[in-house]
Amino acid sequence: MHKPVALQIPLPRSNFYYALLIVSSLSIFLFSTISYSTPLHVGTDPRIELLTTVQLLSGYPFLTPYYQNYAHKVFDRFSPYGAHQAVQFFRGLSNGNGWSDAYPTAMLYLSDPPELEEQYPLPPHIYAAFRGPENFHAFVLALRSFAHQTRFMSFYNDQERHFSELEEDVRQLIGNHDPIAAVESYYGTRQLSYHLILSPLLHHGGFGPHIGRPGGPYEVYVLLGPTGADRGRPSYGPRPHLLELIWHEFSHAFANDLAGDYSVPLLRHDTLFPPIAKSMQKLGYRRWLDCANEHVIRAITARMTSQLFGPHESSQNLREESTRGFRYIHALAERLMEYEKNRELYPSFAVFYPRIVDLFAELDRSP
Repeated sequence: MHKPVALQIPLPRSNFYYALLIVSSLSIFLFSTISYSTPLHVGTDPRIELLTTVQLLSGYPFLTPYYQNYAHKVFDRFSPYGAHQAVQFFRGLSNGNGWSDAYPTAMLYLSDPPELEEQYPLPPHIYAAFRGPENFHAFVLALRSFAHQTRFMSFYNDQERHFSELEEDVRQLIGNHDPIAAVESYYGTRQLSYHLILSPLLHHGGFGPHIGRPGGPYEVYVLLGPTGADRGRPSYGPRPHLLELIWHEFSHAFANDLAGDYSVPLLRHDTLFPPIAKSMQKLGYRRWLDCANEHVIRAITARMTSQLFGPHESSQNLREESTRGFRYIHALAERLMEYEKNRELYPSFAVFYPRIVDLFAELDRSP
């Protein structure tokens, strides 16, 4: 198996688990002045490649649109199995359902192929995407059969050179920046581990799942599709776009729980949703709570962009997000400056979050 490679950027973290288990509140306070981070694991993942292979054979429309030699290799190698039960099952499951992050997220709960044994209990929303636990387990059984019958892992291991080149490309783009330290410093809290999974067949952009008990800390993932292709080889740049995407997807592990914790006061201001509902629904955000959370994460990404790349790049980021329909993002970015200037008062973003709720209340009252 082609294992992820750790970027050896971070500083020591010897007190991490001790702080989590014994004095987590103190660790949050100290974090504003002491910076640690865990390694960022970068690599491909056979579970995701198995899924995208089946998706490609099924005609799933939400894969990469970019011409790639790897895609042709996959199709040439596995097209004789286009009638396999796993392919037919996924085609029927996804038909008419649109884009969903539940499919690749579900794979992270399993061991590597061909065994695909369940490693963690799946959350209800994953089962719901598969229309129930029975369907999910039937699909895994079909995937297991596909992996055995096609000798999938043999093909996967044969791509080691190609995968290593992709990893090196991404490491070069990241450079000496430590995205984990940047995100943990901004939020003032930590997660258990961070994984950047490169998948050549995934759509432009990525997914940001996190796995663990409610409330965390979590194992955090970015499942990253290419932003283009050069002579049949996937590309993941430019650098600002890559880092913004990593920050954004990692942020879900920090921000989602806060949106849930403050769902009652946030929902009092759901009248902010109808004016932007049409544009938000086109992006897949059909509920005010999800929309509000996405506003917050994108505003934070813009502020982190300002800190690394300067105010011009950040202003451009905010303008682009506003054009997409995130009407409240400029106000949120301004409110975040209050957080950044007062970290002694707000040692973590969780402590500051009521001020975010206050802002939505102010926007709701404004004419």
